[in-house]
Amino acid sequence: MEIRHFITFKKVIQLGSFTQAAEHLGYTQSTVTSHIQALEEHLGAPLFDRMGRKVRLTDIGKKLLHYTQEILDTYGKIESITNDGDEMRGELRIAAPESLTVYRLEPILREYKKKFPHVSIILSNATCGDNKRAILNGSADIAFLMMPKFQDSDLIVHSLLDEPIVLVASPDNSLNVLDESYENQKLSECLITNEKECSYRTMFEEYLRERGIVLSNTMELWSIEAIKRCVMSGLGIACLPLITVNNEIKDGRLRVIPCEGDLKQISAQVIYHKNKWISPALSKLIDITLKHSRDWSISTS
Repeated sequence: MEIRHFITFKKVIQLGSFTQAAEHLGYTQSTVTSHIQALEEHLGAPLFDRMGRKVRLTDIGKKLLHYTQEILDTYGKIESITNDGDEMRGELRIAAPESLTVYRLEPILREYKKKFPHVSIILSNATCGDNKRAILNGSADIAFLMMPKFQDSDLIVHSLLDEPIVLVASPDNSLNVLDESYENQKLSECLITNEKECSYRTMFEEYLRERGIVLSNTMELWSIEAIKRCVMSGLGIACLPLITVNNEIKDGRLRVIPCEGDLKQISAQVIYHKNKWISPALSKLIDITLKHSRDWSISTS
């Protein structure tokens, strides 16, 4: 067994296929297959159930994944022995939702890249649920979340800032307040929202269910910017983090619709696995993130 075999094994898990792992690593697919076969022959058991183009870990594969992470962490420690200051090298895999990527992370990543230009950053955008799973399965080193505060025995969680959530509409929308008069009623406005696992979409749908408010229809879009443009054009209402609509509210292109009982609080958070080795590159990113978050503020005034 060689280090490259474990790297290939981990990449197949991260990307979900031999073909994508080969493309990412710059190998032929036959090379990826030979690496996995070498591990399977050594262990005397298959690591994956192959179902068409998709692969799924066997029980042995799941056990090996834990040790693979330990091996690659140790390998990373060896690689970083000579890292010092601006010469720090390595790779950081960051998972974050669109809201934080666009409205919070840019100055963090800009400072980081300026100080540590030789560290490769791989940034992926997904729902907070997917980002949390990426930490638990080892496909990301660090994740940013925007969701209700939580604790997990397997994770280190830093709460960065409470992020208010607001219901917004175009200035000429007839809905002025969402109060008790709408309870057990059908809301005529279309809810323009993003994917189903989005934390603030889930939160708003729970708010409506608790009050028996039924939506007439829902429009699901792919990005916050697309959602905002549709709302500003009068196509419906949206529940979004205040930071994402703050400028439009100040400019009068959107207005906040008060919600009786208020919407639940969510928080920007950064997480990483408690058992993960904190490389110098990751440690510096955590430090820079916590420093920037102390200066974060939000206001519609």
